[in-house]
Amino acid sequence: MPTRIFKDLLALTGIPHPGDDRVEFIGRDPVYDTPFRVGEACAAILAAQGAAIRAIWLQRGGKDQKIKTDVRGAACETAGVFFQSQHGYPIPVPDPDYPTVGFYPTLDGRHILLHGGYPKLRDGLLSLLCCADDRNSIGHAVAKWNAYELEDTIAERGLGGAIARTYQEWLAHPQGQAIADMPVVEIIKLGESKPQPFGKGERPLAGIKVVDCTHVIAGPTCAKTLAGQGAEVLHITCPSRPRLAPFDIDTSHGKLSAFLDLKVPADNHRLRALVKEADIFSQSYRPGKFTGLGFSPHGLAETRPGIIVVSTSCYGHAGPWHFRPGFEQLAQSCSGMAIAQGSIDSPQLAPTFPNDYLTGFLGALGTMAALLKRAEDGGSYHVRVSLARSATWLQSLGQIDRDALPPEPLSPAYLSSLLRKEVGPLGALTYFGPTLQLSETPPRWERTAQPLGAHFPVWADQQAKALDAAIG
Repeated sequence: MPTRIFKDLLALTGIPHPGDDRVEFIGRDPVYDTPFRVGEACAAILAAQGAAIRAIWLQRGGKDQKIKTDVRGAACETAGVFFQSQHGYPIPVPDPDYPTVGFYPTLDGRHILLHGGYPKLRDGLLSLLCCADDRNSIGHAVAKWNAYELEDTIAERGLGGAIARTYQEWLAHPQGQAIADMPVVEIIKLGESKPQPFGKGERPLAGIKVVDCTHVIAGPTCAKTLAGQGAEVLHITCPSRPRLAPFDIDTSHGKLSAFLDLKVPADNHRLRALVKEADIFSQSYRPGKFTGLGFSPHGLAETRPGIIVVSTSCYGHAGPWHFRPGFEQLAQSCSGMAIAQGSIDSPQLAPTFPNDYLTGFLGALGTMAALLKRAEDGGSYHVRVSLARSATWLQSLGQIDRDALPPEPLSPAYLSSLLRKEVGPLGALTYFGPTLQLSETPPRWERTAQPLGAHFPVWADQQAKALDAAIG
């Protein structure tokens, strides 16, 4: 199965096949107690990244290399945030039973997943439902609503919620239909520019600059993956945005991190200056958000011809829901995954974050493919991925009979072999390392995990000067 998925991804992105003798897959699903082929899908995406890295490295004069992925380790990568510890103490992931995040039965016998994981979303849901912030109160309030009326009302208020649908219902839904035939990773040409060959470099993506305006898991994972091959990544976030420490730490490896508030003219101007020197601009807010701030894909291509724009969303970039805010859990609920993981009477979330991590890895794959196209043909490109499209794609790969083939427990020794350690601003940190194996350019991060806002909003070679100016 991973071999077929791998070949399909290469055909989709135009990345050359390395040859069967240079690609190896080991292991099989299931790794976790889920019907979805999470490990095989992730292993195939990572191997396709390996093929892109190989092609880039060859263009830079490097040696050919072999690619290997382990389905078990790849599945664990979709749960990477759970493996972190600081000074030996586990870093707790936010409680999944936070009252405004969870499934609730409705008046008409359906279930709806509410997602009020941020204060603004939480307060909006509680105001809509006119109830207290506890599970019983929320449950009583939701039970007074018909599911479809509540889902639409939540959307009208810009909040987060999605009915637990079956996969067949999702494919028949206007939003499911709008994205079902789209590529799982889209690479769209935005405009013309001269080819930009890679040239010599110490690492495959050395010299590639990434402006990373993303949050939570999927978008930041894309940029973290690029940093793992030597790209210079500058993560930008608004200082007033709520923090999610486990996810912020998990996705900060290899990056610089700075604050900018794009509603402030001076900060907006600073980001425009960064864009002019960037190769990649990545954002993971709902469609239209960054356009409203003056950073549309076509506008970015005019500002910096040859730029690769990466857009990550929940519901996709077309269809009646594409402007709705969303998260991993909502993509699972609306697309059929939650019912398949549990049942129609008791929908459940998958034991990992498959759509977040798979979407992030697909975004990185599309970005590398676009860099290869730019090197040969020139042009600016728009790479588009979404959680709901990934969820639809993952289910299209078929399900595993969990009763016939239960997962084998992963040994502590095996899991320990996948962990890495570092000492930096966050102290002694243990974290989940990259599992893609490349014989010549194995993934690694040159910078330790950083707190949000640890750096100035300038590129690496300007950090010392900015520090002198700040203390001068």
